[in-house]
Amino acid sequence: MAESRAIAFTHVSVIDASGDLPRADRTVLVRGNRIVAEGPYAAVEIPAGALVVEARGRYLIPGLWDMHVHTVLPGGADVLALYVANGVTGVRDMAGDLDQLELWRREIAEGTRVGPRMVVSGPYLEGGDVPIAHILVRTPEDAAPAVDSLVRLGVDFVKVHGQLDRQRYFAIARAARTRGIAFVGHVPRTVLAAEASDSGQSSIEHLLTIPNRCAPDEADALAPRFPVQSALGACTHEDLAPLFARFTRNDTWIVPTLVAAVEISEWPNRELPGDSFAHYLPDSLRAYVAEIFPMPPDVPLGAEVVGRSLFRKRVETVAAMHRAGVRLMPGTDAPLRNSPPGFGLHEELAWFVRAGVRPIDAIRAATIEPARFLGMADSLGTLEGGKLADLVLLGADPLDDIGNLRRVVAVMANGRLFDVRRDSAEVALLPR
Repeated sequence: MAESRAIAFTHVSVIDASGDLPRADRTVLVRGNRIVAEGPYAAVEIPAGALVVEARGRYLIPGLWDMHVHTVLPGGADVLALYVANGVTGVRDMAGDLDQLELWRREIAEGTRVGPRMVVSGPYLEGGDVPIAHILVRTPEDAAPAVDSLVRLGVDFVKVHGQLDRQRYFAIARAARTRGIAFVGHVPRTVLAAEASDSGQSSIEHLLTIPNRCAPDEADALAPRFPVQSALGACTHEDLAPLFARFTRNDTWIVPTLVAAVEISEWPNRELPGDSFAHYLPDSLRAYVAEIFPMPPDVPLGAEVVGRSLFRKRVETVAAMHRAGVRLMPGTDAPLRNSPPGFGLHEELAWFVRAGVRPIDAIRAATIEPARFLGMADSLGTLEGGKLADLVLLGADPLDDIGNLRRVVAVMANGRLFDVRRDSAEVALLPR
């Protein structure tokens, strides 16, 4: 529980979903774990005894969300603080042991562990055995009991995965609608993305079953050269505008996880941008990820040329969806090799901007859009009086360069203020 002494960020520029431009020379006043007031510097009274954070020349944004992560892994507890160090104050955990997740949530809420706010699926629903926490749905008749068991466990949402066939997938969709619980996740290859959207799937992860728009003569040249490369999408010469219109009509959010696809697009090139952050991760975690997501040792000559071309198509698909008004949220599939906890989100948002998303809209995708998706917009996503105190103080303007989101000076997570040591990606709780 956060202490009651007030904290005031003064002379700061505020950036959130309330407008397209920074609000200059503001004061943001926090008491406990809530924002008490936000307004022009001279208009907000700072109570006696408050801790004043002089923030002239700095920028304050709402806490960021990574909407696709996995935390219950070997060494996972050791990297939860990396999210906070990178300004990621909320995550959506997409599969894991629910008892462990609930323990971490309690410890984070009580202040005995540093980590992000979590919404969780617990075990996901799968059509075959996998080495990740799951419930096996063998037949369509198993679907309703499986959903019921997750509802009884108290999960925040139901996740579906890729080995389900059509009959089992649609049975799960019906059961989730009946129980009034959101279902999200992979779209199996036997199901069209349009069908998933019509069935009420709230978010589609990794762009699965969403094709790339290609010219008719590109299909052969862009055919995947090894099985995993097919995750970068199939080619179609059909107009995708009707599909994107369906997503907007059905309120289907898309979580592209572009950063997680970079390794596939570059293979067999072994060097990745994420390698520069590998030293932050325990050996046990890196070994587990390499084992559970192995890349093929040998691929056809020139495979990386096809991979890079397909990845460019993927980025173009995200750009087209954004132009069509499809609601996007960032996710990284952390802790994959190219998406270390916290660090990967900044690269994902950079890919959004490379796709033509304005920096302010990329920030909205990581702040107010997750809040709306989770039904928490009354308490998260903007810097307003009454909202939860999840804040990130930056050293430079992210609207000038989205890379400035990496310049984290301090983070407030549920009212707890942390100094960020940029040379070590460590956080230190500041005295109040």
